[in-house]
Amino acid sequence: MGKEGQFQDGLVITIDGTSGSGKSTLSRRLAERLGWPFLDSGAWYRALTWACLEASVDPSDGEAVKKLLFTLDLRSNTDGVVVCDGTPLTACLRTPRIDHAVSQVADHFPVREALNERMRSMVTLHGADGMVADGRDAGTNIFPDASLKIFVQASLDVRSERRFTQMKSDGIEITFPEVHAALAQRDAHDAARGDAAPHPTDGSRILNNENQTVEEAVGCLLTWTEQLNP
Repeated sequence: MGKEGQFQDGLVITIDGTSGSGKSTLSRRLAERLGWPFLDSGAWYRALTWACLEASVDPSDGEAVKKLLFTLDLRSNTDGVVVCDGTPLTACLRTPRIDHAVSQVADHFPVREALNERMRSMVTLHGADGMVADGRDAGTNIFPDASLKIFVQASLDVRSERRFTQMKSDGIEITFPEVHAALAQRDAHDAARGDAAPHPTDGSRILNNENQTVEEAVGCLLTWTEQLNP
């Protein structure tokens, strides 16, 4: 790790928030505008969960999950798509089956540490000046020395509507009450995870994404990015 705010000479901007807050969309758009790689940390956990289910590994068995992780070639493309053993994983990660099991995988501290270390290695892999990373604890645990830390806030109702729209567009058959209940349960589960729970840190910028358009929010993020001292 290099000087404060850098990882192996690569600038890192983290965008955290609860499920459905819009953090992934905003992170992806910001990365596109900056010409930097985008790292979706949630997709990494979902990819590992997918691998567990495909291999019939119990997501609640931390030792088995970690053992499986060390057999996998996990990496991230510049657009945030996670590739597992050469297979790009996209819509298959956003299903109720994965939603139900991903919290169990993320509950295992040794698994989180091992997966976080792999994500840190992505900073310089693509040879860019920096990277935009999103997640629940990207700024608190994965990249604690990030140059800019942002926390995105939005109400449960707004987040549920966004997630419902996203899942319907992916062809997933689900109702709004089911999405709302799942997010509420995920919020409660995350809140009990201590330091790994989604929360702003000292020095974080707070972005209220309740009523902003994507372009308005991205404009705010670009302004904050321009204020960074290289």
